[in-house]
Amino acid sequence: MKRLFHIFLFSLLALSAWAADPEYYEEPVFTYGEKVKFNLYYNWGFVWIHAGDCNFQVKKGTHSGKEVMSLLVSGTTTKTFDKMYCIRDSFESYLNPENMRPVFYRETKHEDSYYSHTTYDYVELSNGVKVDMKRHKRDKVDQKDIFLDKNTLDLIFSCYNFRNLKTENLKKNQVVPFKMLFDDDVYDLGLTFKGKTTVKLKNGKQYNALKFVPKLITGDLFKKEDDMVIYVSDDQNHIPLMVEAKIKVGWVKAMLSKYENAKYPQTSLKE
Repeated sequence: MKRLFHIFLFSLLALSAWAADPEYYEEPVFTYGEKVKFNLYYNWGFVWIHAGDCNFQVKKGTHSGKEVMSLLVSGTTTKTFDKMYCIRDSFESYLNPENMRPVFYRETKHEDSYYSHTTYDYVELSNGVKVDMKRHKRDKVDQKDIFLDKNTLDLIFSCYNFRNLKTENLKKNQVVPFKMLFDDDVYDLGLTFKGKTTVKLKNGKQYNALKFVPKLITGDLFKKEDDMVIYVSDDQNHIPLMVEAKIKVGWVKAMLSKYENAKYPQTSLKE
């Protein structure tokens, strides 16, 4: 499944909602030392195959001689799935810890014979942000300047940023618009809140959850705009618990398997 990790990451960034007057927690709900692991499954007929794993980590780093908050994500296929399609991808966003604004982003994709390395350098402007994008593919280098408003974020920071959104006042079927930078394009999408529910994971744990349906980009992966459902923990950590996505060649599912160093009590976990 060539785009297994891209589907999963896209599903998380779809939660990075920007309402007309969004409310956010004053401090980020994630902190240094937090680690989250997800198992990714692909449906093969009547069988769900453990196709890969995706790991998220928050740590301290440096960029241009300054301290940054590093949001690191890595994705690998299992040894069994490697025989079908081998993936070794990594993504990282650097944030200024003083104002939680992005300063640098990089992604390295190594998928079978395909290889690319992409970076974004952020420059804050008075009326927005300029991103200097560079993409290396074999011997070819592409460069492009992208101008954004400050509410448009890159892939990984988007995955984390949605967790700071206050959800207490969301109403069922409320649609919240948002923007994202994906590759070198900006997309205007939306997120629909579907209410509260209970989710049981493969490890047997049950959580009180918030259910969302993102508006998707139809084309190579999705037939319909609503072919994905996302479940997030109903507590202040807002940890993604499970993602279910219907794609053109089957089903993909991601499940939380391990979570370490939560900043707040995991009150959504049912005993």
